[in-house]
Amino acid sequence: MDRRQFLATGVGAAVGAPLALDGGGGSATAAGRAGARQTPVEIRELFPRLRGEVFLNAAGGTPLGSFAREGLRRYEDFWTHGPGEGRADYFAEMLTGVRGRIAGLIGADSSEVALVHCTKEGEQIVLDGLPSLRSGGNVVTNDLHFAGSLHNMLGLRKAGMDVRIVRSQNFDLDLDQMADAIDDRTALVSVTLVSNINGRIEPIMELAALAHAHGAYVYADIIQAAGIVPFDVHDLGIDFAAGNGYKWLFGPHGTGFLFVRRELQGSALSDRLFPGHARHNYRPWVAEPAAGQPDYVVQDRGDARRYEPGHHAYLCYAALYEGLGFVEEMGVEAMRDHTVGLAGRLADRLDPDIYPCVSPHTDRSPIVAFTTGRPPEHLAERLSAERIAVALSPGRIRVSPAIFNTADDIDLLAEVLNRA
Repeated sequence: MDRRQFLATGVGAAVGAPLALDGGGGSATAAGRAGARQTPVEIRELFPRLRGEVFLNAAGGTPLGSFAREGLRRYEDFWTHGPGEGRADYFAEMLTGVRGRIAGLIGADSSEVALVHCTKEGEQIVLDGLPSLRSGGNVVTNDLHFAGSLHNMLGLRKAGMDVRIVRSQNFDLDLDQMADAIDDRTALVSVTLVSNINGRIEPIMELAALAHAHGAYVYADIIQAAGIVPFDVHDLGIDFAAGNGYKWLFGPHGTGFLFVRRELQGSALSDRLFPGHARHNYRPWVAEPAAGQPDYVVQDRGDARRYEPGHHAYLCYAALYEGLGFVEEMGVEAMRDHTVGLAGRLADRLDPDIYPCVSPHTDRSPIVAFTTGRPPEHLAERLSAERIAVALSPGRIRVSPAIFNTADDIDLLAEVLNRA
């Protein structure tokens, strides 16, 4: 779809069927409205950074939109001027609504969503809370998992934990390779649903069935899936998942979230931080101590909030709340279809002899990656001259368009890279 066609049809016409993950059909549960009111030109106007830059690195983090800045402003007004004139109402709406919007996006219930600092913290809560890991169970992952998580797991291995990292072949691997590493001592299989390396989509449904057959649980890093790939954590057999709002959810850093399947809360996954307040039950704290009650009365959280540390960066979550509203309005399927189309367009236009594609799922993933022998500093210079933002690393280029990108953006990038 070129710029003229895209402007004529609008975003709503891009809505398609839910993405089939692992042979099953996950469906987006966010209340995305098919008839989104914005045209692409209007969408770009919501992101001031795009006025001077061709931004093709959504997998690294999306620019802050004016709607997110409005959320920041409304929270600042509440904290600056106090609760009057509806300011406290917005705060209450945001704090409840942000969990609900996250839950709806991933097919969960809001009681299964906790707010945490970042994706890695969510994974660490799982690693800390599984009794089977403390009793000598092993963790199975692969080298397409988030590098920060692998760094953490290598530290845990050094501390004595049995961590098994399956190596990919040409940036892909099949289920049999994971199966060979999983046994009856496996406590957790921890993977990334959509790889930040090359957009590979983990066959999570089959992997979860395999892990569960051995008595293991499954954790998924969903930071590169939530908001751009329709999926349902329950349908896919995911037990725990974590993500963050600064990529495809159009929020800022510090807006992490953790999904814990309802029936596993406080049992299979132990409490770690015990948030809440203890009420004193003795004089002079109370006039008359309650008979039959201990000196300190506590009430455990009855949902996933039991895994939260306490207060959050509410300012950031106010921005995320508005970002999630933008995602709902655009529709996950619409954004997926548009983004996948642009990623495929780039794969078709780059010279394959110079830029071999190493993304196995270009037909359904928003992220596309290429290897190249050209030095990253050389490419960075050429891209900077055209004010194009992509992700460069030694030997690799990663491109991740978003709903605000057009075919012209892709064609310009292809032209610059092919003549670099």
